[in-house]
Amino acid sequence: MGLPDDMAGSISKNRFRIELLWGISKMIECHKEGADYTIIFDFKCDVEVHKEQGIEFYQIKTIKQNSYTTDSLCKVNKSNSILGKLYALYSPNHSIKLAVVCNKPLSVNRKVVEFERCCFAELDEVALNSIKQNLCDELKIEEVYLEKMFFIYESMDLYHPEEAVFGRLIKSFEEIKNEEPRNPNALFRLVSDTVKEKASYERKIDSYEEVKKCKGVSKSDFDRMLSTHMCESKNGIIETQDYIKTLPFSKQRKYNKALGEVIEIVRIDTLKLLKIQIYKYIEEHEDELDDLNEYLKKVRKVFDNEFDKEFSREMKDVIYILVYKIYSSGGDV
Repeated sequence: MGLPDDMAGSISKNRFRIELLWGISKMIECHKEGADYTIIFDFKCDVEVHKEQGIEFYQIKTIKQNSYTTDSLCKVNKSNSILGKLYALYSPNHSIKLAVVCNKPLSVNRKVVEFERCCFAELDEVALNSIKQNLCDELKIEEVYLEKMFFIYESMDLYHPEEAVFGRLIKSFEEIKNEEPRNPNALFRLVSDTVKEKASYERKIDSYEEVKKCKGVSKSDFDRMLSTHMCESKNGIIETQDYIKTLPFSKQRKYNKALGEVIEIVRIDTLKLLKIQIYKYIEEHEDELDDLNEYLKKVRKVFDNEFDKEFSREMKDVIYILVYKIYSSGGDV
């Protein structure tokens, strides 16, 4: 008997939430390693790690009872089996790692595999040959190479997954930045909202660079989010006040008022995402933006319609100026 639509939808959303939170944990892990990376969310696979030396594809699976077996991983449901969908991403011409990540250990021949990380190529001959034959039949291929395909057992809190990831994010912030975040809750919301936005992007994408931009979070993106919540981060307020003093007297009161209103709402996460986009725009066009007034003309055309209706002309301009001054002073938003 099928699940009621509302219950099926709820379970689907929870799985999606767990996938994204696992991706955030992976992003933290990659960031602490130090090498460059981009984490792609919900594109070819649940979570993808793109590095200079290769690509890692992770399929996140949760199960409340029992364990996945080699047979259930190869069982074709609708279009593909779990392993079939994953192995379809393999290419012998590229450095690719494939992994199923699950909250329960793998069961092989009615025995639970005790290791947290299991390479499918190292399973016993009967299980190995069965997987290879199933994948050959399903994908209509002649050879299967499992040396880079893994089953990863990782304990997950299915009921309160945010709590574990929140704790890891705050602990990692302290290790990376050598201080406590200014607002831990706002930092977590910023990171999780950014990841949700990337995972939910569904427009047509025509190039690899677009994939990374629209569906991914890079090392520099994540570091910028962390830097935003450092206690001593440069905020551009003093520089913006200095600029307002150069305006005609009739405008100074309006812009100072707008600055005060923006400072009060600066921690709204949707505004933070917009500020990151403006910062990126400046980063990509810095050679064309030497003059602040010319910058304002250009940036208004690009971002004015992205603001909610309650933002006045002066408030929008103040935000543009704040980000411009933060960028020029070497800070991050």
